[in-house]
Amino acid sequence: MKFLAALALTGAMISTSSADQLLRPRMNLGKGYVKTISGDRGGYVIDYAIRMLKMRRSGGFVRFNGACDSACTLYLAMPKSKVCVTRNASFGFHLPYGAGVRGNQVAADFMMKNYPGWVRGWIAKRGGLKNSVTTMTYADASRFLPTGPAEQRSTIASLSPTRLRGG
Repeated sequence: MKFLAALALTGAMISTSSADQLLRPRMNLGKGYVKTISGDRGGYVIDYAIRMLKMRRSGGFVRFNGACDSACTLYLAMPKSKVCVTRNASFGFHLPYGAGVRGNQVAADFMMKNYPGWVRGWIAKRGGLKNSVTTMTYADASRFLPTGPAEQRSTIASLSPTRLRGG
């Protein structure tokens, strides 16, 4: 039950002032902050939903440079102008588990609602979310997202839209 309440709170966060406090980054992410994701196996949907919302509000940038699985894939809800994929990127999708039948369904609905249309379409073409992991490779992701360099960059300026393909 706590999970359902937390997930509902996350969905309502955008419009409440107390949510502003919760979503305010504890560290200065700022517009120049770049988060590189590689080898992220995911975790609790609620945790990743909050992280993604904080990143979105901060104006930061996400570079997918390796595996981003499970709840990590919520970062795909970032604006296209704030993400890029490298040749190392992959995304693993599956049905949420561990929160009971109802909690798992709420988490799955939340994720599907927050994914951009192209992700929902990609998942639907493969039969929807399943208990097993379905992997989206760079080849698929790069059709929809800007591509960028795999090497570490410290600022968004080095990932300017003119240097990225797509988007």
